[in-house]
Amino acid sequence: MKNKHLLIIFLLFLGITTRAQNYDYTLSDDSLVNYHASIKRVYYATRTELVPKIDGKLDDECWQKLGSWDGGFIQQQPNQAQTPSQETEIKILYDDTYLYMAIACYDNEPEKIRSILGRRDENMGDMAGIALDSYSDRQTAFEFNVTAAGQKVDLMHLGEYGWDFNWDAVWDGKSHVGDSAWYAEMRVPFSQLRYANKEEHVWGMHVWRWIDRLKEEDQWKLIPVDAPAMVYIFGELRGIENIPYKRNFEVMPYAKAKYVSDAPDNFKGGFGVDGKIGVTSDFTLDYTINPDFGQVEADPSVLNLTSYEVFYDEKRPFFLEGNSILEYGAGSSDLLFYSRRIGASPGYTPSVAEMETLEMPDQTSIINALKLTGKNRSGLSVGVVNSMTAHENATIHFNGQEREEAVEPFTNYFIGRVKQDFNEGSTVLGGMVTSTLRNIKDEHLEFLPDNSTVGGVDFQHNWKNRKYFVDFKGFFSQVNGSEEAISNLQTNSRHYFQRTDAEHLEYDPTLTSLSGWGGEMSGGKRSGKFRIMGALDWRSPGVELNDVGYLRQADYIDQEINIVYWVNKPKGILNNYYFDFEQEHNWSYGGENLGDEITGHARFQFKNLWRLDLVAERSFYEIDTRKLWGGPSLRIDGETSGEVFLQTNSSKDLFFGGGTELTRNDDNISKATENTFYVQWQIGSRFTLSSMNNFNVETDNNQFVTSMERNTFSRKYIVGKIDRKTISSTIRAEFFVTPELSFQYYGNPYASVGKFSDYREVASSKSKNINQRFAPLFVEEQESGGQWLVDEQQNYIMDLAQNSPDFNFQEFRSNFVARWEYKTGSTLYFVWTNSRSRYESKYEPSVFESFKGISDVKAQNAFMLKVSFWFSI
Repeated sequence: MKNKHLLIIFLLFLGITTRAQNYDYTLSDDSLVNYHASIKRVYYATRTELVPKIDGKLDDECWQKLGSWDGGFIQQQPNQAQTPSQETEIKILYDDTYLYMAIACYDNEPEKIRSILGRRDENMGDMAGIALDSYSDRQTAFEFNVTAAGQKVDLMHLGEYGWDFNWDAVWDGKSHVGDSAWYAEMRVPFSQLRYANKEEHVWGMHVWRWIDRLKEEDQWKLIPVDAPAMVYIFGELRGIENIPYKRNFEVMPYAKAKYVSDAPDNFKGGFGVDGKIGVTSDFTLDYTINPDFGQVEADPSVLNLTSYEVFYDEKRPFFLEGNSILEYGAGSSDLLFYSRRIGASPGYTPSVAEMETLEMPDQTSIINALKLTGKNRSGLSVGVVNSMTAHENATIHFNGQEREEAVEPFTNYFIGRVKQDFNEGSTVLGGMVTSTLRNIKDEHLEFLPDNSTVGGVDFQHNWKNRKYFVDFKGFFSQVNGSEEAISNLQTNSRHYFQRTDAEHLEYDPTLTSLSGWGGEMSGGKRSGKFRIMGALDWRSPGVELNDVGYLRQADYIDQEINIVYWVNKPKGILNNYYFDFEQEHNWSYGGENLGDEITGHARFQFKNLWRLDLVAERSFYEIDTRKLWGGPSLRIDGETSGEVFLQTNSSKDLFFGGGTELTRNDDNISKATENTFYVQWQIGSRFTLSSMNNFNVETDNNQFVTSMERNTFSRKYIVGKIDRKTISSTIRAEFFVTPELSFQYYGNPYASVGKFSDYREVASSKSKNINQRFAPLFVEEQESGGQWLVDEQQNYIMDLAQNSPDFNFQEFRSNFVARWEYKTGSTLYFVWTNSRSRYESKYEPSVFESFKGISDVKAQNAFMLKVSFWFSI
């Protein structure tokens, strides 16, 4: 009965809020901004029997005789609500199959139009585009843009300033630069949109233009810079009537040939199929059979000395496109669905004898994957993914013979997501469930869980034209497996149940399941000059997401407050500026006080289009529960850091960005200096060179070295002072013959060197006095020339000659990709991948010499030719 009353109150709340909703914009302190944002702009599309040729010239008969041009654009930035410096007009036509859109971008200085070719979905030079809320849900929109050079940029709008640039539709777009204007012409199949099947359509519409040399954005219907969201205040597109519903069926088979140097099986071929099926006008089923992602750019190099897993962005097209519906972020980093788990590297590495060689698969083969996504006219969003990965074997070679050993079991992954909009999208209620099932038949793979299930709910409500919001997420996980598998989970870096100083944790080696929960509650004011938001984020000790999600750490409670003062009106030498202040406090789930931190950030955008960022941060202290890799918590003294970053005008052919961050610890020993330098050189309209470079120098007085048994009941933990230098560079070279034919190179050389000294044993790990926190250890020179680590009683601790923690690490990863979209949606790739890596347990004093030494490391080269052909039925 109580639940029934709660449901009635909830529904009444939604009804009251719906009647109170008012889309007159009143959030700005500038009355002119409020006026233009409140205007309801409507454009009526015109049906055509005449079909234009998509070449950007707009000289077709249909553009000359049908429909009407509509202008009246207003400036959004830098001078919000003012008259644009240049005029812009739009015209929209349609037939039963396509939506035709034209944008005329007039310019009284046509020689300054920046017609720059770049990668698809990269904002380069002057641009113009149209976004369509074909769901009419005031949250989601499909955007189609064309640069002045003719490159296509498409994306999806996701709620409050979320964008999905990984959504790639199959459509045509061209541009043409004339004597007094440049023109964008687009043809979008209705099959690429999602809309209700009805006679007359009313869609939200946003049209915009970007003038790169002025950093000016002009809009057909003003969306203020400080608006809390975009889609809910779009204008409207009307006039589209009686378009026949056609079930979309897309197929894209591919074939590939690959050669890998220094591999026992050098040459491999393969084929597969990707495609889409329009289940209804609202929902689409994506499928892939034996997918290949050989053309995907390599991950950046990282030498990780922490206990935390490195997070890598997803880059595979199948998992990127349409993934927005499946998103369920938990806190600042955790995810219920982390698609990189599907097809990841095998989890087991066999041991081999001295004369044996091991051939491991790089990734687990994905047999197939299905993805159903969409949203209906009632505001119900659905996302479902099911994927199967193969049982994988490693091959061990010896004396001309070979044997196989299982390294990964057959696995099925399932992800389901639903969201329901209420109150014109101002209220959203959703849920998510994930499941991982492994078919483990090999005894040595029983360290992996048999199955895991995660379920979550989420709720968001916005009011006062989305000026204020509350957001709640809560999720529960359960993992089942052998005693070995659950023991591994309890003791891994996400959980560390074995911590001796954590009274709320208990390691139980007999468990065959592990469960826990987590969540986040946030809310506040997110528009206007003054904004304030707060959040409470928590994870119980037993929560586990990493079978198909991403969990950085369990066992914590974080509280955070963020205050922003943002001025978007030009003043003096500034176009805009903001000040950001953030406060954070952390506990463990058992109530341990883990630390406090405050951060201040100021950004200034100048009228010469340079940008300056200033950041200051103060950590008062930290009780680090992960520093000793399963040992007791370790107190880290407070530290102060400051950063300065300056960027020149990015609309110039040559622009730079660079900065330095300095960090100093209260122990007067630990410190860090991080230098960043970025340069981009636009050589003509077709060739771009860019490089992001980092040089870091770090001293950490608390770096974990090793642990060892002290006696049957306890362990000793050794730390040292590490002096580390790291240099990394990301180099890109891109040449475009046309928007469809390009040559792209990506290179990432990386080197890191580290020297350990001042070894100590952890004594009283949480003591404020650093001399009580650690007991000194000493390096004893041996007559044989070796070195041993000993304590004050001359007990031998570790052979430094045999187990030196010093390192010299070099790695180079690169891709060269020739890409030709020879037909809309159909692509030919040639890919050359070069990789080399070396790790040595010795110190190289000069990181620059180590960096240059990359060329001495033997490389592995791979060459691939891949062709795909897209067609629609």
